[in-house]
Amino acid sequence: MPSLTVEEVETRLKTVPCAICKESSFGVDRRFMQSDGEWRGVCRKCHYSFPIYTDMEFYQRTQPDIPYRLKEMSCPTCNQRGVSLNFRITMSVRESIYFLTCTTCQGTFPERSSLEAFE
Repeated sequence: MPSLTVEEVETRLKTVPCAICKESSFGVDRRFMQSDGEWRGVCRKCHYSFPIYTDMEFYQRTQPDIPYRLKEMSCPTCNQRGVSLNFRITMSVRESIYFLTCTTCQGTFPERSSLEAFE
């Protein structure tokens, strides 16, 4: 899987609201970038921070339901099924968001995870 740049991740984060202030202006704190693909996102308005996970190959190997779910997800732009998982964030204790790319039209979009239970 191709790895994303920090700038690409920051651009894609603008498509979701902050869990605290509901703004959509984020940055990646480069001081906390780990070699295992775990980064730290920070809201530029309220300074709320949250984990960003970029190693999706490992995640998909350890979560056997994810590849099957990705094949069934529909793109909101072209309505075709099948997406690839670029990265994911845990915006709050009850909200995990996947950042996806459609395999047909290459459109990008976020999707709230329905597979992760936090309670």
